[in-house]
Amino acid sequence: MTPDQPLLFEPKPVEPPKAPHPIIRFLVAVVLVVLGNIAVGLVAFALLRRHPVVADAFYRWATSAVLIAGFIVFTRILDHWSGDAWEYIGLPWKRSAIHQTLIGVAIGAVLITVAVAAIAAFGQISFATNFSPAALMHFLLVTILLIGGAMLEELMFRGYPFQRLVEAIGPWWSVAVLSAIFGAIHLGNPNAGGIRSWGFFNTIVVGGLFAYAYLRTKTLWLPVGMHFGWNFFLGVVYGLPVSGIHDFSVVIKSTAHGSKLLTGGPYGIEASLTGAMVIVIGFVLVAWAPKPQNDPIPQLQEPTPSI
Repeated sequence: MTPDQPLLFEPKPVEPPKAPHPIIRFLVAVVLVVLGNIAVGLVAFALLRRHPVVADAFYRWATSAVLIAGFIVFTRILDHWSGDAWEYIGLPWKRSAIHQTLIGVAIGAVLITVAVAAIAAFGQISFATNFSPAALMHFLLVTILLIGGAMLEELMFRGYPFQRLVEAIGPWWSVAVLSAIFGAIHLGNPNAGGIRSWGFFNTIVVGGLFAYAYLRTKTLWLPVGMHFGWNFFLGVVYGLPVSGIHDFSVVIKSTAHGSKLLTGGPYGIEASLTGAMVIVIGFVLVAWAPKPQNDPIPQLQEPTPSI
């Protein structure tokens, strides 16, 4: 057969594999989140039951590692993404990552400082300090724990599952659904107050704030920084309860005095009108925050058909 003669049978192009529906990928990710939290939590607290703070820190960091590994695998086998998997899941390793994280920490610090200043101005705050070597060591462990906790919660609620839900039902409904779950998870905290409380409402809204930070930058670095900055400055720097938890006040321990609308009572600022007001300020600060430079939004790549 000469080159001019046509082929009797033209080979059909191989169609690229199609990713499952985003809802399927969302549900698979939810299964990983639930099983990862249970499995790693059981192991961490079984092995380190005599050291609960160390166990909690290990649980948060190890579960974050499990979720990152799982999500990266999902980008390959479910999304058929062939580019940078870290960027795809919202954790691009670029210079802007440090910049965005530090901006987030600064925003969290500003919001908590404004709230504490309001309580000091219209109520009263009493402080007690403990600079013993044991307290300083505890301070280091709590800081490591809070960094891991911020990463873990952002991976669960603004990471791969949220991103796939946005594909399926759009950003507004996705923010509403996962922020409501974010608020519900915190109902198990001490003195949470139930679904009619300021604490539940504010936790939902702050979940929306972190989601807005992700949607605006398309990376998790800004919300991770904000989440850590909020918890660190509230619990460690100012010594106040974080969502009802007093365990983070290790060097400085404070008590807020005033109406529950002002202070949030035993649950803390997040259960107060003061907390609601600074969250609103947070939306303004995120809107003003600079976006990452040279960090293109990853799009699902379709493999080139082969003959």
